[in-house]
Amino acid sequence: MTSRFLTLALAATTFAVSGLPAQAQTAPPGAQRVPVGAKPGEAAPDLARQLDQIDDPATVIKLIAQMKQQGAFDAEMEGWKRLVELRPHIGRYRYEMAARYAQQDRKSETYNALLELQSQGYTFDARDDKRFEKVATTEVWKYTLDGFDGNRTLFGPGKVAYTLPKEDLLIESTAWDATRKELLVGSAREGAVYRVGKNGKLTPLVKADAENGLWAVFDLVVDDKRGVLWVASTAMPHFKGYDAEADLGRAGIFKFDLKTGKFLKKFLSPTIVGQNYILSSIALGKDGEVYAADGVNNAVYQVRDDQFRRLFHAPMLGSIRGLAVSGDGKTLYLGDHERGVIGYDIGTGKPFDVRVPKNLSLGLIEGIAWWNGSLVVVQNNLPPSRIMRLTLSADGRSIEKVQPLAANDPTLTAPTLGTLAGDTFYVIANSQKDNYDRFGLLKDKNKLEGTRIYSVDASYAPPEQQTPRMPTLLPSDAKPGQGMTPKPKAGG
Repeated sequence: MTSRFLTLALAATTFAVSGLPAQAQTAPPGAQRVPVGAKPGEAAPDLARQLDQIDDPATVIKLIAQMKQQGAFDAEMEGWKRLVELRPHIGRYRYEMAARYAQQDRKSETYNALLELQSQGYTFDARDDKRFEKVATTEVWKYTLDGFDGNRTLFGPGKVAYTLPKEDLLIESTAWDATRKELLVGSAREGAVYRVGKNGKLTPLVKADAENGLWAVFDLVVDDKRGVLWVASTAMPHFKGYDAEADLGRAGIFKFDLKTGKFLKKFLSPTIVGQNYILSSIALGKDGEVYAADGVNNAVYQVRDDQFRRLFHAPMLGSIRGLAVSGDGKTLYLGDHERGVIGYDIGTGKPFDVRVPKNLSLGLIEGIAWWNGSLVVVQNNLPPSRIMRLTLSADGRSIEKVQPLAANDPTLTAPTLGTLAGDTFYVIANSQKDNYDRFGLLKDKNKLEGTRIYSVDASYAPPEQQTPRMPTLLPSDAKPGQGMTPKPKAGG
């Protein structure tokens, strides 16, 4: 589910995952000792050591702003370096670090940072960014800009499969009914699930009513084997039937008959004063159990044998945006908005880091799905927006191969959650969330678009597989200008 919805929920719970360090609720050790009063252009000798003790990106960002205000440029630079260490998948942080290097005319460090971004597929355009003026005088600079331009090329065979009615529905989720060969979509606005017919015509399958008590539909998954539709639903102002007095902070997993839409059962979050829940994504396990993520509190819940329980809580994550279960049912994969892909061994209850190639950025994941030993992930506006296939190792703990399926397609303006129909991956291409304010009110009716459902073949491979050319990074200790050919001066 998208960030605008996730930021509406409040406090986190306190139970931490075994094996993952809990994030401190107060200022981390060393935060108050960072010498932000250093003279302009100077950094205290122990600054890097003190920053190394801070694991909370929000604290580092606040310190960076303070350092910038005081003119402590070297100290600010150390802050950006620490932020990149903490969140290597967020390209914007590396870009900002490069800009600070450029302002100090540290060419080698600037180019290295930008070339890393280029190799990861980013499309930043620094041409009009005045912070880079001091380094914009070499052939390496031109090469870097050309590389970003090359990354803007439209890639992949994807296309718009359906365009839904231009109505106030806030469609944010998809699922595939293999039995009836139908695509299903969920409406956060109406608290409804629709069948998608020809030309995008919508036919209601499930609608919120007094019997089922459904709220905004944030995600859904189909269990074809058992004929069940599972829905992750949350009480939010975006839902037309929202009652703040009765529903504030509530969420649940709802079970319906897949064929008829008949309400079967619901599993609700507990009612705790001051505690808010938001179930934003859902996945089906091998034996019919379901998993649902609370993307604000970063907890995952399970419904198994008609029992609803919290599986784990990981407060150090950025925001869980998608879930997928491996084909053998042994591993749950989480798409985290800031940290990329994380694995969870269902049998042992232990999390693990999925090893990632250095030149792969997995920031801003919105959706994730399992396909034939691979993960299909949706990344929302790195820039660019793209859909990737990540082939996993036999043990499922490393990414061995990366294949873009779609990138730079102008129809992928705000992709979110998707679903697989065999080899076809369907994803919402243009989430409408930004046209709603924090109270759930539609900002501008004239800006409503018909929700586009984009499709791409998950098995796609280019006719001629080519290994992308990887730029060679300059040595970090190179002197300014080393290995670079300056452009001739005008008139010279």
